[in-house]
Amino acid sequence: MSDFSAEFEAPIPPPPRPVEYRDVDDSGWWLSVLVGIALVVIGVWLMTNVYKSVIVLALLVGISLIIGGIAEIAAMGGREGVGLLAWLGGGLVIVAGIVVLAWPDITLWVLAVFAGAGLAIAGLVRIVSALEGHRTRDDWLFQLILGAISLVLGAVVLAWPEATLAVLGFLLGFRAVVTGLIAIGTGWQVHRIAS
Repeated sequence: MSDFSAEFEAPIPPPPRPVEYRDVDDSGWWLSVLVGIALVVIGVWLMTNVYKSVIVLALLVGISLIIGGIAEIAAMGGREGVGLLAWLGGGLVIVAGIVVLAWPDITLWVLAVFAGAGLAIAGLVRIVSALEGHRTRDDWLFQLILGAISLVLGAVVLAWPEATLAVLGFLLGFRAVVTGLIAIGTGWQVHRIAS
């Protein structure tokens, strides 16, 4: 190599410092666990009880959508490059839950449309996030599968709005239980790694 070309070569920067356990922020781990427990309880309740009233189901579905939206934001909102998508998806699920709660004499068809749309949107956001981060995140496949489950459940609820209350309650309860277990696992893992 000549002296001339050596003068114009840029120095190679050092590699970035690896993330260490002490770098993990565990300040909100308990909130993730608490939200996860609430989602599991509501989900099991939705799956195991056959409701005769749309109002009772709407109340439980609205609460589970709001808590699920909060869990969606808490689980993915802090990830680099995903924050806005997580806020958007979680926010839309929360809005769907608020609409369901604010409309006490909601019909089953409208309940299915709002719940299904909320689930489908949250699933799409999670899928996009997983595909964008497939090179940088170890859990991208898990996030992709979870997003696909949410998207499929949302599509089933949207395509089958005349479903009985028991079927709708079971589908939404199943999604709440899965999301709750993931929130509990995520919170506990963050706490365990940081301590």
